[in-house]
Amino acid sequence: MPLSDPQQYVDGAVRRRRRMTAWLAGANLTVALVLGALVAHVLATSHRAYEAQARDVSEGLAAVAQMNVAAELGRVDAILRATAAELERLLAAPGGTPDAVINDVLHARFKLLYGIDAFRAADVTGVVRWGTQLPAGAPTRITDRDYFIAARDLSNPGTKVSGPLVSRVSGRWVIGFGRPLVVGERFAGFVYVTVGVDHFRHLFERYELAPMDAMTLRRDDLRLVARMAPDSPSQGEVGDATVTDKLRAMQAAHPRQGTFVSTVMIDGQSRTSSYRAVDDWPFVVYAGVNNERFFKPWRQQAWTVASLAALAWLLVALATWQVHRATRRQDRAMQALADQGKRIQALQREQTAMLDSDLVGMAKIARRTITWRNRAVERLLGYGPGELQDMPARVFYWDDAQYEDVGRQVYSALAEHGYYRSQIRMRSKSGAAVWVDFGAVPLSETEIFAMAVDITAMKAAHEDLAHAAFHDALTQLPNRVLLYDRIEQALAMARRERTQVAVCYLDLDGFKAVNDAQGHDAGDQLLQTVAARLIANIRPLDTAARLGGDEFVLVLTCLESDEWRPVLARVVDAIGEPVVLSSGARVTVGVTAGVEVFSPDDESGAHELIERADHEMLRGKRDGKGRVRAGQALPGAQAGR
Repeated sequence: MPLSDPQQYVDGAVRRRRRMTAWLAGANLTVALVLGALVAHVLATSHRAYEAQARDVSEGLAAVAQMNVAAELGRVDAILRATAAELERLLAAPGGTPDAVINDVLHARFKLLYGIDAFRAADVTGVVRWGTQLPAGAPTRITDRDYFIAARDLSNPGTKVSGPLVSRVSGRWVIGFGRPLVVGERFAGFVYVTVGVDHFRHLFERYELAPMDAMTLRRDDLRLVARMAPDSPSQGEVGDATVTDKLRAMQAAHPRQGTFVSTVMIDGQSRTSSYRAVDDWPFVVYAGVNNERFFKPWRQQAWTVASLAALAWLLVALATWQVHRATRRQDRAMQALADQGKRIQALQREQTAMLDSDLVGMAKIARRTITWRNRAVERLLGYGPGELQDMPARVFYWDDAQYEDVGRQVYSALAEHGYYRSQIRMRSKSGAAVWVDFGAVPLSETEIFAMAVDITAMKAAHEDLAHAAFHDALTQLPNRVLLYDRIEQALAMARRERTQVAVCYLDLDGFKAVNDAQGHDAGDQLLQTVAARLIANIRPLDTAARLGGDEFVLVLTCLESDEWRPVLARVVDAIGEPVVLSSGARVTVGVTAGVEVFSPDDESGAHELIERADHEMLRGKRDGKGRVRAGQALPGAQAGR
């Protein structure tokens, strides 16, 4: 049989090589597209996670600031309402009341409010006649102030707000809060408080803001009241209403609350901002977090992921080129195959290095048994190398109920959506709780691929923010917001159990003298000691809270008759014990208390009870301090103790 033409073999080899080259080029293009799509998906998911983190932080700050500002305004309003009631009583007295008496009331109430500019009252013609820091010479008139004009309309009672405006006496920017004085259903004057805008800025200084973060208070017409932005080149001008169109549109569509991303016009910084309207007040609180501190790590991650993907593609391309060379060099086929094997091993090592990330825990789980895991999972949950291999996934959970519940959620979500993601509290080897951002995708009908990122620190930060929203920063006692909730709960129980509740309003006698003589640090130490003594001398079912300054409130529950008296006496005696300061000085303070007792048939709420107890305390102060004064409606009530 004649031999075939050798050229046929050459032509056939060329055709086969060309087909192989075209196939390899298509394979490389496919790998590049798959890697590009994977990188884009990973980075988009990561970017959304960083956006969500920035949004969560800004919303948390805005919620806390809203409650704090509302509590601060509520404190001013409560004292303003009590003062208005007192002045109306004095103005209605037969024969009139001397100016000195009215001035004494205003000066006494001025001392109860920290951070205010002035506490004054005007007569029916708008002439400021009484109050603190009255100017010498010609009297000041406020007839042109909008809150005085609004107060004359008695058909719309309530506290009026004005500002920000420049005080005609101090020359400082202030916010005004005022109420009409009504005697015999006629307008008889106007009592008002002016609060410096710096007071709100100092309020925002309590928050641990990162550089270029911002806390802002504006009127509902967007006029700037106060702003705190660490390291910002500009803090803005009070009264300025210049904002971005995005903010105006957002607030017009959602006036109560919202979140948006924009470049702030005051200092040109890009921030994720959340806002909350302050309930019952014409103010809006804004919390903005600097986007740079959230997205700088994302850009670094993007560079790392893109570099790894490019490296993986280059490795695949290099392997493809070697295969192409092998088809052209038949005499070196074995060597080319060996080289290709080495390069495949190198690629596998690269892939293994990516899977063995120290940041993201990864594991394969078949029939709820761990068949593979990386080092990050072992480090995250405190296990040694290899300890988790072939272990049941039950070791991650607190009890059988959580194990079964999470299992149902995971496999149901995988069957319906093809993925699962949630925040789960897992159990480490030592028994400690570890919060993780958990995700899973199916690999087969019996195997899933799971990923976990440690978010324990973020969870702790959220819990700290929640605690700060309801507790006084200095004494850790419940603040005004939590106090009102505790009182309402106690009143509900009293109505149900047919018992009594005593609300005791306590003011320290002699605290200002200690604070002035020993300094503010000593005053803070004294307040912390008083708070500890309050907790130590009340019952577990009772509540001790701080309203601000040296004012505290006790809520004594489940009482019969006068059972509150020995409890309060024990508290007063404990507070009166000497306090040894860190400087070595021994100081003492006394207590003046006002008490209001709630009976099961009483329809009063928390605000009314605190206001009446405050009123009794103030009467005790005027009677000579060091007294416990109960409401006159109580059986057996006495003027002093």
